[in-house]
Amino acid sequence: MILAPRPGERHAPAGSRHNRTMQLLTTRRLDLAPYDLDRDLEALHNMFADPEWARGGYSTPSRSEAESVERLDREFGDNGGRTWVLRLRPDETAIGVIAVFSDQGTTIRGLSWYLSREHWGAGLMSEAARVVVDHLLAQPDITGVEAWIDSRNTRSIGVARNAGLDLAGRLPRTNPGEIVQSIIMARAATPSDPTTFAIRPILQVPNVTTTAALLRDLLGLHLRFQSDDDSFARLELTQWNGGSGIDLQSATSEISPSTITFEVGVLVDPLYDAAVAAGLTATPPANTPWYRRTFTLILPEGHQLTFSGPIPQ
Repeated sequence: MILAPRPGERHAPAGSRHNRTMQLLTTRRLDLAPYDLDRDLEALHNMFADPEWARGGYSTPSRSEAESVERLDREFGDNGGRTWVLRLRPDETAIGVIAVFSDQGTTIRGLSWYLSREHWGAGLMSEAARVVVDHLLAQPDITGVEAWIDSRNTRSIGVARNAGLDLAGRLPRTNPGEIVQSIIMARAATPSDPTTFAIRPILQVPNVTTTAALLRDLLGLHLRFQSDDDSFARLELTQWNGGSGIDLQSATSEISPSTITFEVGVLVDPLYDAAVAAGLTATPPANTPWYRRTFTLILPEGHQLTFSGPIPQ
């Protein structure tokens, strides 16, 4: 499982790589020992350097022990020492690692895990994740745990579900040579149903059918309902009921232009090209300081639709 570094993350000094104060956790088959650089680096580097392991986890293999140290520091160095290595009893060699991501100054903490390829498919990481998540959510400074998982990594999605994490959202990610999506899996210390679970802004437009077709074709939105008299249409983000979307209403008076931002999981430049080819007015794509690439489409009635996607590498 890969939890990608977030903008603005803090890195730990080298002296914090050692951890001998955190609690030893145990499962039916595993000892989860606090990570120690001198003791565990060789085994973890062998895992990180395995090209087949990296391919199966949609990662990049380490080329040296120094790269492996940098990876561990980057992801876990400032996490308050909440890093455990997996040991399959009675062996004391690390076969994987599970850890809280470096502190982002929030009570919602990211969790990441890696397991050596020869131990895939035995349920070991699910066993470890259940215990670690339960342990973390019992801590007073943590109100929730989340994991960012490549949407193609079905093994890690299964680990998250076995640890009680549920789907909470999606984010686009930029990997070398490709744009992918991260599934956000999450679990709260005190579960509760949300008060608000969908948002549907309303756009008044001269022609509901035309605007609905434009948004459906450009963004892949799904037409949930359209009235026979063309006065109303509901578009949603997915084919499933109960999600967010946008409502279109036929204008009966002067239209007041609105501004709406769409977060997309694809490059925005082809969307811009498609909008221009359709004869629409749009501002050219540009990168933002918050690591997104955006452009704004201006509909004939003046509505401004901003599309925000990943920055290509």
